[in-house]
Amino acid sequence: MAGKRIEKSWTWSLKAPRASLWPLVADTERMNEALRLPRYRLRETIDGDGLRRRYGEYDDQGSLVRWEEPPFEWAEGHWWRWDRLYESGPLERARGTLVLEPDAKGGTTATYTLSMEPRSTVGSIFARTGHLREAGRAFERLLKLIDAHARKPQGDFYANLAATRAPSSRRRSSAFQVPSDVASEDRVLARQLLDWLAAAFESDLCDIRPKRIARALGVGRGEAHAAAVIGTGMGALERRFRLICGACHAVVREADVPRDLPRSAGCQRCGVEALTDYARSVEVVFTPHTAIREPSPMVACASGPGVFPRIAFQQILDPHERRALPAIFPQGGHAIRTVDGQARLEFDAPGGKGALVRVGEDWIEIPEESDSLVLENHGEKVATVIIERAGWPRESTSLAEWMTYQRCRDSLAADRLDLSQPHDAGVLSLVVISARGRDEAGACRRIALAHDGAVVEDTGAGILLVFGHPAKAVAAMDAALQTLPAARIGADHGALQLVEGGGYAGEVRDRVGDLAGLAQEGVPNLSTSFQAALRG
Repeated sequence: MAGKRIEKSWTWSLKAPRASLWPLVADTERMNEALRLPRYRLRETIDGDGLRRRYGEYDDQGSLVRWEEPPFEWAEGHWWRWDRLYESGPLERARGTLVLEPDAKGGTTATYTLSMEPRSTVGSIFARTGHLREAGRAFERLLKLIDAHARKPQGDFYANLAATRAPSSRRRSSAFQVPSDVASEDRVLARQLLDWLAAAFESDLCDIRPKRIARALGVGRGEAHAAAVIGTGMGALERRFRLICGACHAVVREADVPRDLPRSAGCQRCGVEALTDYARSVEVVFTPHTAIREPSPMVACASGPGVFPRIAFQQILDPHERRALPAIFPQGGHAIRTVDGQARLEFDAPGGKGALVRVGEDWIEIPEESDSLVLENHGEKVATVIIERAGWPRESTSLAEWMTYQRCRDSLAADRLDLSQPHDAGVLSLVVISARGRDEAGACRRIALAHDGAVVEDTGAGILLVFGHPAKAVAAMDAALQTLPAARIGADHGALQLVEGGGYAGEVRDRVGDLAGLAQEGVPNLSTSFQAALRG
């Protein structure tokens, strides 16, 4: 019986649509923690061909379990698959595949398949005496909870689940109390943050991002960024700035303050030179203080669509393999690359179409569009093909975005930025409010705090505010007119640069003061660019 594959599949009819289920089942790291699967140590090596290989290991009741972990495979919104090739022990290989298909009632048919290849008779007995069955039952229980949440979402599913499994969270969180000098208006948010930090899954705490805090606490993004600042101020969180490789998105450098990041540095993973760009390659992340949680080198899942949310497709193709996927590209910029960094192609997808993608040893081409996505490996080696969305990851906060929130801007002195040369700040909305002699500065600061913006400076013509989105700027202008009904207001939208002192430069900056000067009292003067961005 040794060596014969043992496989079992389960199929469930779920009521939630596939699009609602996917973000939850794709979050494989938190999903593994929810399933109480053992966390493991990860190590990486580079073989003679320059390929990076991953190995996992953990202690199982005194025995060391080791395996090679090939790249995770997935097609966004449709299926994922993991694989383990064991170096020793009762199994040679184990694999799990989840497929989601829409049904005729608007729900989803989910099929999960587990397979094992025993190394010996002991391995065969291990697989046949309930291990697969118990794994399937555990997966079913979690999937039904996910289905219920996807139909009626209430907060962050995994944060809620982690809290229910940590009845001692309040006792553990008492190791770190809200300091007495925290402002009264911040104390509730501070307490919420500490409670979450104490109860959260380990995978939530490796690299804490404010947008994850927003979902976990059930607050808006502005409040979540403020919570990160409050947490840092009271010592519960430690803030770091990371230079991210633009090609493979690995961490290239990390520093306590942005000015300590180099202007450029070579990526050790793919060899590409990473340029420090505050809008495109520098991210703000946090870790908890050790009094709350000791950092762990263990992982629950080293790969997967939730670990790399910007990657839409990751596929392993054998030499000369052709694979058709029932998928199309969303409109926008994409990059296709191989995991070894030998080939890369950037392209703009028109949306609603697929394409034929051909990959060679060191080249990629798209000779034609098609109704679905078709991948062809024309090389003599196995190729792991990655298709990812261009631009900044939705989950991350760039340093340029960080500077558009009042609390964040207040927490980072301008002299901690390297602005000896201008940095791209991205596409932002600027507003000038002019209402001299009417508590203009104080009113503008309160408005910025309430509407996810920040006061930049007093231009002489009025107070300049910045917002990451035109809709936030509109809400702020409406609030300004409630407080300052006779104010002259101008608004513009477009590409900007961060310059000395943390201010902005660019055509938008040059125009917005004039727009305010030409505005009628109580009637905001909006540029055509601002109006177009608001409609878009």
